[in-house]
Amino acid sequence: MAVVAIGNYYAEWEPVGVGSREKCGVGKIVLRSATHLSELYWLTNLGPDDFRILLKLLQTESPIYWDTEAGHLRTAHPQTVNAEPVGEQEAR
Repeated sequence: MAVVAIGNYYAEWEPVGVGSREKCGVGKIVLRSATHLSELYWLTNLGPDDFRILLKLLQTESPIYWDTEAGHLRTAHPQTVNAEPVGEQEAR
């Protein structure tokens, strides 16, 4: 498992045009590694709820990590004592 520390991010909300079947738009977030600036991880086609939740997580939690195998954000490195599970792991 590769866990990458996130250094910064770029978030963008793209509203839909008039007459589109979509009602609200889509969001995208680009995550950049803290140590290798050329490593980028893309989260695209996010709905409004997912976009809002991820953006809030990125704004309030530090440090934050990207788990490359699972494709999830983590609030702590999984090998530390205070590691919090993410996604489906929370139910276990």
